[in-house]
Amino acid sequence: MNTKAIIMMIISMVFLWGGLALSILHLMKNPEELDEVLDEVKDQHTL
Repeated sequence: MNTKAIIMMIISMVFLWGGLALSILHLMKNPEELDEVLDEVKDQHTL
């Protein structure tokens, strides 16, 4: 691989893993109750 490809790969990995890390931190700070999530899913899938 050339230098440009390696730099692009690193940027992509940081973007993806950084998004995952931010999502985990957000869920740790703002946990949703399972009952609330299940109620939302039931409401979305009722006819």
